[in-house]
Amino acid sequence: MDSNGGKPEPVDPENAMRMLELELLQQRAARQMAGTPYRGLRAASFVFLFIVVLAAGAAVYYLFFSGYLEEMRARTSPQPTPSAQAMPRTP
Repeated sequence: MDSNGGKPEPVDPENAMRMLELELLQQRAARQMAGTPYRGLRAASFVFLFIVVLAAGAAVYYLFFSGYLEEMRARTSPQPTPSAQAMPRTP
């Protein structure tokens, strides 16, 4: 039972601030401990994204700047077929 006869104790602002600060520090520490398992996963995903961007850059360089695209165009240029040349044109 209350020793004051049911009356609430007067609130000490300094004590309330210290208690609030302590509670907030405990909550922050709990959040930091809960977030640590994902730190490695996040780092691995950034490394994977970096590798994908590097691979895309290498593919663009290989296709456009090394001359591979012109080489492929030269290989697939339309060759005249013998049947098209042998057909006489009639006006």
